[in-house]
Amino acid sequence: MRANSMSLRIGAAFLHSEFLNISVYRVSFWLNLVYTFLMMYSVGYVWRALYAANPDAAGVPLPNMVSYAVMGVALEAILHPRNGPQFYIMEQVRKGTIEMDILKPVDFQFYMFTKNMGGLAVRFLFLVLPSLITAYFLFSLKLPHFSALMGFALSLACSVVISFFLNFMLGLLSMVTMNIKNINWGYNAVLRFFSGQMVPLWIFPGMLRILGNILPFRCIYSIPASIYIGNYAGMDMLGALGVQGTWIILLWISSRLLMKKVFARVMIQGG
Repeated sequence: MRANSMSLRIGAAFLHSEFLNISVYRVSFWLNLVYTFLMMYSVGYVWRALYAANPDAAGVPLPNMVSYAVMGVALEAILHPRNGPQFYIMEQVRKGTIEMDILKPVDFQFYMFTKNMGGLAVRFLFLVLPSLITAYFLFSLKLPHFSALMGFALSLACSVVISFFLNFMLGLLSMVTMNIKNINWGYNAVLRFFSGQMVPLWIFPGMLRILGNILPFRCIYSIPASIYIGNYAGMDMLGALGVQGTWIILLWISSRLLMKKVFARVMIQGG
């Protein structure tokens, strides 16, 4: 009990430290904010143009589709792989200082999680919220009912955890391969396609839709955004949250096993 309390205090300190570190880079935040606004305007314009040509383009009303697409852009600020822990782990491995992180008096995975959550909190406050507020006035962003909003909040929390586990396992691979830039590029491409970030999975053809529903990537963007616009409601929403919960358990077990195996053969380079 005492050890757990100490770990939580240490984790809170790491989270606060990362929050302060990320918030220092104000120019980067302004650039990311401008990028987010431009992307939201672009996807909103594209879907409006598609619906002008075919009112049944995505099988849902236009306001719902625009809300879905804009939500995908806004959430990219916290869910994109570039914001995961894998590049930090890779750089520490390349510099030969990863052992300093592993030997900290707290579980390595928990440390990476709290460190990642500090940066995520900054991006959520200064990128995601301003983007969604702007989208509300710019695109008449659909506001969900209370139950859908609560479901969306819970689903988004699950998507953050799932995204972290996937990125964390990529970081562990860097302890073996030393460089995961190409692997991460391929992962990002697959994630963008099968997560339903820009194009909803329900309009995918046959086998692609089945594959998208099997893979964990839909838990990151598609499920939260679908709950937000009301595509998942009632038992369907509970089922979607259950899918996310199942993937959290599976990925947690997988990441712990991979961490144990990688630590057994970790290679420290440099230093």
